[in-house]
Amino acid sequence: MTKGPILFRRLWYNGPVSKRVLRIITTLLLSALALAIALRGIDLNDVGHALARVDWVWAGVTLVLILGTLVMRAARWRVLLGRVLPLVDTLGLISIGYLISGVLPLRAGDPARAVAASLRARSRPDTEPISAIVALSTVVVERVLDMLLIVLVLLASLPLVPELRGYLASGRIGGSLSINLVLALSGVASFCILLAFILIAVFPDTTLRLARRALRLLHITNIDRWLKPLQSIIKGMGALRSPRDGLALGFWSLALWTTTAAYFFAMLWACRAFIPEPSVLKSVVAMWASAFGMVFPATGGIGSFHFAVREAFYWGFAIPRDLGFTYAVLVHALPYLTGIVLGALALAISGMSLQTLVKRGQEIEAPVNSTG
Repeated sequence: MTKGPILFRRLWYNGPVSKRVLRIITTLLLSALALAIALRGIDLNDVGHALARVDWVWAGVTLVLILGTLVMRAARWRVLLGRVLPLVDTLGLISIGYLISGVLPLRAGDPARAVAASLRARSRPDTEPISAIVALSTVVVERVLDMLLIVLVLLASLPLVPELRGYLASGRIGGSLSINLVLALSGVASFCILLAFILIAVFPDTTLRLARRALRLLHITNIDRWLKPLQSIIKGMGALRSPRDGLALGFWSLALWTTTAAYFFAMLWACRAFIPEPSVLKSVVAMWASAFGMVFPATGGIGSFHFAVREAFYWGFAIPRDLGFTYAVLVHALPYLTGIVLGALALAISGMSLQTLVKRGQEIEAPVNSTG
Protein backbone atom coordinates (compact mmCIF):
# COMPACT_ATOMS: atom_id res chain seq x y z
CA MET A 1 0.00 0.00 0.00
CA THR A 2 1.35 3.44 -0.91
CA LYS A 3 1.96 6.17 1.63
CA GLY A 4 -0.79 8.38 0.18
CA PRO A 5 -3.78 6.19 1.12
CA ILE A 6 -2.24 5.41 4.52
CA LEU A 7 -1.84 9.12 5.30
CA PHE A 8 -5.37 9.83 4.07
CA ARG A 9 -6.81 7.20 6.40
CA ARG A 10 -4.81 8.47 9.34
CA LEU A 11 -5.85 12.06 8.70
CA TRP A 12 -9.54 11.37 8.45
CA TYR A 13 -10.20 8.28 10.57
CA ASN A 14 -12.33 9.07 13.61
CA GLY A 15 -15.00 6.54 14.50
CA PRO A 16 -16.53 4.05 12.06
CA VAL A 17 -14.72 4.00 8.74
CA SER A 18 -17.94 3.88 6.74
CA LYS A 19 -19.31 7.05 8.36
CA ARG A 20 -16.07 8.98 7.88
CA VAL A 21 -15.64 7.85 4.29
CA LEU A 22 -19.26 8.72 3.54
CA ARG A 23 -18.79 12.25 4.87
CA ILE A 24 -15.64 12.72 2.80
CA ILE A 25 -17.20 11.39 -0.38
CA THR A 26 -20.32 13.52 0.15
CA THR A 27 -18.24 16.68 0.63
CA LEU A 28 -16.11 15.99 -2.43
CA LEU A 29 -19.21 15.31 -4.54
CA LEU A 30 -20.81 18.54 -3.32
CA SER A 31 -17.60 20.41 -4.18
CA ALA A 32 -17.58 18.91 -7.68
CA LEU A 33 -21.26 19.77 -8.08
CA ALA A 34 -20.69 23.37 -6.98
CA LEU A 35 -17.85 23.78 -9.46
CA ALA A 36 -19.89 22.23 -12.28
CA ILE A 37 -22.79 24.59 -11.57
CA ALA A 38 -20.47 27.60 -11.41
CA LEU A 39 -18.96 26.67 -14.79
CA ARG A 40 -22.31 25.99 -16.43
CA GLY A 41 -22.82 28.29 -19.41
CA ILE A 42 -19.38 29.86 -18.99
CA ASP A 43 -17.25 30.37 -22.10
CA LEU A 44 -13.69 29.81 -20.90
CA ASN A 45 -12.33 31.65 -23.94
CA ASP A 46 -14.17 34.78 -22.80
CA VAL A 47 -12.80 34.25 -19.29
CA GLY A 48 -9.28 34.01 -20.71
CA HIS A 49 -9.70 37.20 -22.73
CA ALA A 50 -11.02 39.03 -19.66
CA LEU A 51 -8.11 37.84 -17.52
CA ALA A 52 -5.70 39.26 -20.10
CA ARG A 53 -7.18 42.72 -19.46
CA VAL A 54 -6.76 42.74 -15.69
CA ASP A 55 -4.95 45.72 -14.15
CA TRP A 56 -2.37 43.92 -12.00
CA VAL A 57 -1.40 47.09 -10.15
CA TRP A 58 -4.88 47.20 -8.62
CA ALA A 59 -4.67 43.45 -8.07
CA GLY A 60 -1.57 44.20 -6.00
CA VAL A 61 -3.56 46.75 -3.98
CA THR A 62 -6.14 44.04 -3.43
CA LEU A 63 -3.45 41.70 -2.12
CA VAL A 64 -2.25 44.31 0.39
CA LEU A 65 -5.81 44.77 1.66
CA ILE A 66 -6.23 40.99 1.95
CA LEU A 67 -3.13 40.84 4.12
CA GLY A 68 -4.66 43.60 6.21
CA THR A 69 -7.82 41.55 6.79
CA LEU A 70 -5.70 38.62 8.00
CA VAL A 71 -3.99 40.86 10.56
CA MET A 72 -7.39 42.15 11.71
CA ARG A 73 -8.76 38.63 12.05
CA ALA A 74 -5.68 37.73 14.09
CA ALA A 75 -6.14 40.79 16.33
CA ARG A 76 -9.82 39.94 16.91
CA TRP A 77 -9.08 36.29 17.66
CA ARG A 78 -6.35 37.34 20.07
CA VAL A 79 -8.98 39.27 22.05
CA LEU A 80 -11.25 36.21 22.13
CA LEU A 81 -8.32 34.08 23.35
CA GLY A 82 -7.77 36.45 26.26
CA ARG A 83 -4.65 38.00 24.73
CA VAL A 84 -2.53 35.09 25.97
CA LEU A 85 -0.81 34.75 22.58
CA PRO A 86 1.04 37.49 20.67
CA LEU A 87 -0.42 38.81 17.42
CA VAL A 88 2.20 37.09 15.28
CA ASP A 89 1.15 33.73 16.74
CA THR A 90 -2.58 34.22 16.14
CA LEU A 91 -1.82 35.39 12.59
CA GLY A 92 0.17 32.22 11.92
CA LEU A 93 -2.50 30.01 13.47
CA ILE A 94 -5.27 31.58 11.40
CA SER A 95 -3.16 31.04 8.28
CA ILE A 96 -2.72 27.38 9.21
CA GLY A 97 -6.51 27.12 9.49
CA TYR A 98 -6.91 28.61 6.01
CA LEU A 99 -4.34 26.18 4.62
CA ILE A 100 -6.16 23.14 6.02
CA SER A 101 -9.65 24.33 5.04
CA GLY A 102 -8.37 25.17 1.57
CA VAL A 103 -7.01 21.73 0.77
CA LEU A 104 -9.04 19.31 2.92
CA PRO A 105 -12.82 18.72 2.99
CA LEU A 106 -15.19 18.89 5.97
CA ARG A 107 -14.02 22.40 6.97
CA ALA A 108 -11.17 20.90 8.95
CA GLY A 109 -9.35 24.22 9.36
CA ASP A 110 -11.37 25.60 12.28
CA PRO A 111 -10.91 22.72 14.75
CA ALA A 112 -7.33 22.24 13.56
CA ARG A 113 -6.65 25.92 14.25
CA ALA A 114 -8.05 25.47 17.75
CA VAL A 115 -5.71 22.52 18.35
CA ALA A 116 -2.79 24.56 17.00
CA ALA A 117 -3.60 27.39 19.44
CA SER A 118 -3.57 24.92 22.33
CA LEU A 119 -0.24 23.45 21.25
CA ARG A 120 1.28 26.89 20.70
CA ALA A 121 0.24 28.12 24.15
CA ARG A 122 1.64 24.95 25.72
CA SER A 123 4.99 25.48 23.99
CA ARG A 124 5.38 28.94 25.54
CA PRO A 125 6.39 28.63 29.22
CA ASP A 126 5.26 32.19 30.00
CA THR A 127 1.78 31.69 28.49
CA GLU A 128 -1.41 30.57 30.21
CA PRO A 129 -2.55 27.19 28.81
CA ILE A 130 -5.46 27.12 26.38
CA SER A 131 -7.52 23.99 25.88
CA ALA A 132 -8.49 23.08 22.33
CA ILE A 133 -12.19 23.19 23.22
CA VAL A 134 -11.83 26.71 24.64
CA ALA A 135 -10.07 27.82 21.45
CA LEU A 136 -12.72 26.18 19.27
CA SER A 137 -15.43 28.04 21.21
CA THR A 138 -13.77 31.33 20.30
CA VAL A 139 -13.79 30.30 16.64
CA VAL A 140 -17.55 29.68 16.88
CA VAL A 141 -18.01 33.18 18.35
CA GLU A 142 -16.02 34.55 15.40
CA ARG A 143 -18.31 32.85 12.91
CA VAL A 144 -21.46 34.15 14.60
CA LEU A 145 -20.10 37.72 14.68
CA ASP A 146 -19.24 37.51 10.99
CA MET A 147 -22.62 36.11 9.99
CA LEU A 148 -24.47 38.80 11.96
CA LEU A 149 -22.49 41.60 10.30
CA ILE A 150 -22.87 40.11 6.83
CA VAL A 151 -26.64 39.82 7.21
CA LEU A 152 -26.84 43.43 8.44
CA VAL A 153 -24.81 44.60 5.41
CA LEU A 154 -27.07 42.55 3.13
CA LEU A 155 -30.24 44.04 4.60
CA ALA A 156 -28.83 47.56 4.27
CA SER A 157 -27.65 47.18 0.66
CA LEU A 158 -30.31 44.94 -0.90
CA PRO A 159 -32.96 47.72 -1.21
CA LEU A 160 -30.45 49.60 -3.42
CA VAL A 161 -30.39 46.73 -5.93
CA PRO A 162 -34.07 46.24 -6.86
CA GLU A 163 -33.41 43.69 -9.61
CA LEU A 164 -31.43 41.45 -7.26
CA ARG A 165 -34.02 41.94 -4.53
CA GLY A 166 -36.71 40.80 -6.96
CA TYR A 167 -34.66 37.78 -7.97
CA LEU A 168 -34.19 36.73 -4.34
CA ALA A 169 -37.84 37.39 -3.55
CA SER A 170 -38.92 35.04 -6.34
CA GLY A 171 -36.36 32.38 -5.43
CA ARG A 172 -37.33 29.31 -3.43
CA ILE A 173 -35.37 26.67 -1.55
CA GLY A 174 -36.88 23.22 -1.90
CA GLY A 175 -39.65 24.73 -3.99
CA SER A 176 -41.40 26.40 -1.06
CA LEU A 177 -39.08 28.33 1.28
CA SER A 178 -38.41 31.93 0.21
CA ILE A 179 -34.73 32.88 -0.08
CA ASN A 180 -35.57 36.29 1.38
CA LEU A 181 -37.11 34.58 4.38
CA VAL A 182 -34.03 32.38 4.81
CA LEU A 183 -31.77 35.45 4.73
CA ALA A 184 -33.90 37.27 7.29
CA LEU A 185 -34.02 34.21 9.53
CA SER A 186 -30.25 33.91 9.26
CA GLY A 187 -29.89 37.39 10.67
CA VAL A 188 -32.35 36.74 13.48
CA ALA A 189 -30.67 33.43 14.29
CA SER A 190 -27.20 35.03 14.34
CA PHE A 191 -28.41 37.77 16.68
CA CYS A 192 -30.14 35.27 19.00
CA ILE A 193 -27.08 33.01 19.10
CA LEU A 194 -24.78 35.94 19.86
CA LEU A 195 -27.16 37.12 22.59
CA ALA A 196 -27.24 33.60 24.04
CA PHE A 197 -23.42 33.52 24.02
CA ILE A 198 -23.30 36.84 25.88
CA LEU A 199 -25.80 35.64 28.49
CA ILE A 200 -23.84 32.41 28.95
CA ALA A 201 -20.60 34.38 29.34
CA VAL A 202 -22.13 36.88 31.79
CA PHE A 203 -23.95 34.26 33.88
CA PRO A 204 -21.65 31.20 33.82
CA ASP A 205 -22.76 29.85 37.20
CA THR A 206 -26.44 30.06 36.25
CA THR A 207 -25.69 28.32 32.93
CA LEU A 208 -23.91 25.46 34.67
CA ARG A 209 -26.64 25.16 37.27
CA LEU A 210 -29.35 24.95 34.61
CA ALA A 211 -27.31 22.45 32.60
CA ARG A 212 -26.79 20.30 35.70
CA ARG A 213 -30.52 20.39 36.42
CA ALA A 214 -31.36 19.43 32.82
CA LEU A 215 -28.95 16.50 32.91
CA ARG A 216 -30.51 15.26 36.14
CA LEU A 217 -33.99 15.44 34.63
CA LEU A 218 -32.68 13.35 31.74
CA HIS A 219 -31.26 10.84 34.23
CA ILE A 220 -27.76 11.28 32.83
CA THR A 221 -25.06 9.57 34.86
CA ASN A 222 -21.61 11.05 35.48
CA ILE A 223 -22.89 14.61 35.15
CA ASP A 224 -19.49 16.18 35.75
CA ARG A 225 -18.09 14.47 32.65
CA TRP A 226 -20.83 16.07 30.56
CA LEU A 227 -20.34 19.48 32.16
CA LYS A 228 -16.60 19.60 31.56
CA PRO A 229 -16.86 20.50 27.83
CA LEU A 230 -19.52 23.10 28.70
CA GLN A 231 -17.17 24.69 31.24
CA SER A 232 -14.51 24.93 28.55
CA ILE A 233 -16.99 26.50 26.13
CA ILE A 234 -18.00 29.08 28.74
CA LYS A 235 -14.34 29.91 29.31
CA GLY A 236 -13.91 30.42 25.57
CA MET A 237 -16.68 33.04 25.66
CA GLY A 238 -15.02 34.98 28.45
CA ALA A 239 -14.28 37.99 26.24
CA LEU A 240 -18.02 38.55 25.80
CA ARG A 241 -18.47 39.41 29.48
CA SER A 242 -15.96 42.27 29.38
CA PRO A 243 -17.12 45.69 28.06
CA ARG A 244 -13.53 46.45 27.07
CA ASP A 245 -13.19 43.23 25.13
CA GLY A 246 -16.67 43.65 23.67
CA LEU A 247 -15.72 47.05 22.27
CA ALA A 248 -12.49 45.61 20.89
CA LEU A 249 -14.40 42.78 19.20
CA GLY A 250 -16.83 45.25 17.68
CA PHE A 251 -14.02 47.50 16.47
CA TRP A 252 -12.02 44.71 14.85
CA SER A 253 -15.13 43.16 13.30
CA LEU A 254 -16.15 46.47 11.70
CA ALA A 255 -12.58 47.16 10.57
CA LEU A 256 -12.30 43.64 9.16
CA TRP A 257 -15.43 43.79 7.04
CA THR A 258 -14.82 47.39 5.95
CA THR A 259 -11.39 46.33 4.69
CA THR A 260 -12.90 43.22 3.09
CA ALA A 261 -15.34 45.43 1.16
CA ALA A 262 -12.36 47.60 0.20
CA TYR A 263 -10.47 44.67 -1.35
CA PHE A 264 -13.58 43.61 -3.27
CA PHE A 265 -13.72 47.22 -4.51
CA ALA A 266 -10.02 47.26 -5.42
CA MET A 267 -10.50 44.10 -7.45
CA LEU A 268 -13.37 45.79 -9.29
CA TRP A 269 -10.88 48.48 -10.32
CA ALA A 270 -8.49 45.77 -11.42
CA CYS A 271 -11.30 44.39 -13.60
CA ARG A 272 -12.70 47.73 -14.80
CA ALA A 273 -11.69 46.93 -18.41
CA PHE A 274 -14.51 44.37 -18.58
CA ILE A 275 -16.69 45.30 -15.56
CA PRO A 276 -17.56 48.97 -16.10
CA GLU A 277 -18.31 51.53 -13.40
CA PRO A 278 -16.74 50.04 -10.28
CA SER A 279 -18.78 51.06 -7.26
CA VAL A 280 -18.92 50.53 -3.54
CA LEU A 281 -22.37 49.00 -3.95
CA LYS A 282 -21.09 46.35 -6.35
CA SER A 283 -18.24 45.48 -4.02
CA VAL A 284 -20.57 45.20 -1.01
CA VAL A 285 -22.99 42.98 -2.93
CA ALA A 286 -20.13 40.75 -4.10
CA MET A 287 -18.87 40.56 -0.52
CA TRP A 288 -22.10 39.35 1.07
CA ALA A 289 -22.93 37.11 -1.88
CA SER A 290 -19.54 35.41 -1.57
CA ALA A 291 -20.03 35.00 2.18
CA PHE A 292 -23.26 33.11 1.62
CA GLY A 293 -21.56 31.13 -1.14
CA MET A 294 -18.96 30.01 1.38
CA VAL A 295 -21.70 28.51 3.58
CA PHE A 296 -22.12 25.71 1.03
CA PRO A 297 -19.87 22.78 2.09
CA ALA A 298 -17.52 22.93 -0.88
CA THR A 299 -13.81 22.60 -0.11
CA GLY A 300 -12.32 26.09 0.06
CA GLY A 301 -15.55 27.56 -1.31
CA ILE A 302 -14.48 26.49 -4.80
CA GLY A 303 -17.49 26.68 -7.09
CA SER A 304 -20.06 27.91 -4.59
CA PHE A 305 -18.20 31.21 -4.07
CA HIS A 306 -17.95 31.78 -7.81
CA PHE A 307 -21.57 30.88 -8.50
CA ALA A 308 -22.89 33.23 -5.80
CA VAL A 309 -20.85 36.20 -7.03
CA ARG A 310 -21.58 35.72 -10.73
CA GLU A 311 -25.34 35.38 -10.07
CA ALA A 312 -25.39 38.45 -7.82
CA PHE A 313 -23.66 40.49 -10.53
CA TYR A 314 -25.88 39.10 -13.28
CA TRP A 315 -29.20 39.74 -11.53
CA GLY A 316 -28.17 42.88 -9.68
CA PHE A 317 -26.18 44.75 -12.32
CA ALA A 318 -26.79 42.89 -15.63
CA ILE A 319 -23.11 41.88 -15.81
CA PRO A 320 -22.66 38.88 -18.14
CA ARG A 321 -22.03 35.66 -16.24
CA ASP A 322 -18.69 35.07 -17.99
CA LEU A 323 -17.38 38.40 -16.72
CA GLY A 324 -18.87 38.02 -13.25
CA PHE A 325 -17.28 34.58 -13.05
CA THR A 326 -13.89 36.02 -14.07
CA TYR A 327 -14.11 38.61 -11.30
CA ALA A 328 -15.09 35.88 -8.84
CA VAL A 329 -12.09 33.76 -9.87
CA LEU A 330 -9.72 36.64 -9.13
CA VAL A 331 -11.30 37.84 -5.89
CA HIS A 332 -11.37 34.25 -4.62
CA ALA A 333 -7.93 33.17 -5.83
CA LEU A 334 -5.95 35.94 -4.13
CA PRO A 335 -7.10 35.30 -0.53
CA TYR A 336 -7.26 31.55 -1.17
CA LEU A 337 -3.67 31.28 -2.38
CA THR A 338 -2.46 33.82 0.19
CA GLY A 339 -3.93 31.75 2.99
CA ILE A 340 -2.37 28.56 1.67
CA VAL A 341 1.10 30.10 1.22
CA LEU A 342 1.10 31.83 4.61
CA GLY A 343 -0.36 28.73 6.24
CA ALA A 344 2.36 26.51 4.79
CA LEU A 345 5.03 28.94 6.03
CA ALA A 346 3.46 29.14 9.50
CA LEU A 347 3.16 25.36 9.67
CA ALA A 348 6.82 24.92 8.69
CA ILE A 349 8.02 27.53 11.20
CA SER A 350 5.90 26.16 14.04
CA GLY A 351 7.05 22.59 13.51
CA MET A 352 3.52 21.30 14.02
CA SER A 353 2.27 18.21 12.21
CA LEU A 354 -0.60 18.58 9.77
CA GLN A 355 -1.68 15.04 10.58
CA THR A 356 -1.80 15.76 14.33
CA LEU A 357 -3.76 18.99 13.90
CA VAL A 358 -6.43 17.39 11.73
CA LYS A 359 -6.76 14.23 13.83
CA ARG A 360 -6.99 16.08 17.13
CA GLY A 361 -9.28 18.65 15.56
CA GLN A 362 -11.77 15.89 14.78
CA GLU A 363 -11.50 14.59 18.33
CA ILE A 364 -12.53 17.92 19.91
CA GLU A 365 -15.58 18.41 17.67
CA ALA A 366 -17.47 15.55 19.35
CA PRO A 367 -17.52 16.92 22.93
CA VAL A 368 -18.37 20.42 21.71
CA ASN A 369 -21.24 19.17 19.58
CA SER A 370 -22.54 16.99 22.39
CA THR A 371 -23.11 20.07 24.51
CA GLY A 372 -24.73 22.12 21.75
